[in-house]
Amino acid sequence: MNYAIVRLGGKQFRITEGDTISVERQQSPVNVEVLAYAEGDTITLGTPLLTNITVIADIIDETTVKTVVSRYKSKSRYRKSNGHKQPFSTIKISKISTGEVK
Repeated sequence: MNYAIVRLGGKQFRITEGDTISVERQQSPVNVEVLAYAEGDTITLGTPLLTNITVIADIIDETTVKTVVSRYKSKSRYRKSNGHKQPFSTIKISKISTGEVK
């Protein structure tokens, strides 16, 4: 089974072809940095990146997730709510190739 360790949006992910991941909002085209690649029992590590491995990724959807933070103090009638909406991109990994894309 082929997989790659990539850095995307400041985080690292283990991906295979056909995977769908959710990261902070990304611009199109998606810039995927490959850190390691495994094919069967052979693992290739980059120092720090692998330049001969390319990952083709497409943005499927862009959403926002609302996070609500509440404060509460008992016996004093103090309640406060704050919210934050973080934009996310859903990305589908189309292909992991071991050569230059033409």
